[in-house]
Order: sequence, then structure tokens, then C-alpha cells
Amino acid sequence: MYYCKDCNRKFEKPLIKPESHHLCSPPFEKIYLCPFCKSTNFNEIEISHCRCCGARLIESNGEFCSDKCKIRFERLKRAEYKHKKQLNENALYQFMREVEAYNQKHNTKYSYGQYVAHIKPKLEEAKKCKQKKNI
Repeated sequence: MYYCKDCNRKFEKPLIKPESHHLCSPPFEKIYLCPFCKSTNFNEIEISHCRCCGARLIESNGEFCSDKCKIRFERLKRAEYKHKKQLNENALYQFMREVEAYNQKHNTKYSYGQYVAHIKPKLEEAKKCKQKKNI
């Protein structure tokens, strides 16, 4: 586990970027970066507690205090992944991402209601006009 000092986020593995230094063939230098902010200012965190139950670890060579905790942790991770996948497939979340993408693209700050009342009808009308012209 690693901790980035610039963006204050934790991550499992750093991003590896090969640096060629304008050479044509390997060996290239490997630069390790934070996957979020692309910074090199991060440290490895020493794990002193179980990642599942939080019990203090006697041996510092593992992440879990027992095999039961490891299995429970993996089960919880799968359940969390399944929940996030369901949220991403939710129609309301998809529509909110559409609003955010529109605001980002056009540098606006429309709320959900403003987008539905003012922008969405105009976009649908423009889409219909395009389809009529193509026919």
C-alpha cells in the first residue's frame, strides 16, 4: 500500500512509466508514479494492522491476521465492486453523469432540474432535426 503526499490518496500499486531519455532501444528507466495525480512524491505504508478486522499484526510480512480475515476481506471487496457496478448502471446516475459531462464541456453549472427543463429539450430537438436531414 502506498500514500501520495501531493493528493493525499492511498493506492495499491504505483503506475510504471518507462523513461527512454531519447534512446531508441531498452533498457529504459522505470519511473514510478501515483496513479491519481502522476506525482513521484509518495511513500510505501508499512502495514501494522489487519486490513479486515484491524487487529494488530504480530508478524509484519502479511496484510491479514488469519486466513479467515483474508477470505472475509475478499468477499467484502467483491460485494463492494458489485454494489458500485449496480450504481453505475443505475439510470439516474447515468443521467447525472450526462449533466456533469455537459457542464464540463460547456463550462456551465446547470443543476439536474435546469438541465432537464432547459437544455435536454433543445438537445433532443437538435437531434431530431439532424435525423430528418439525414433521411
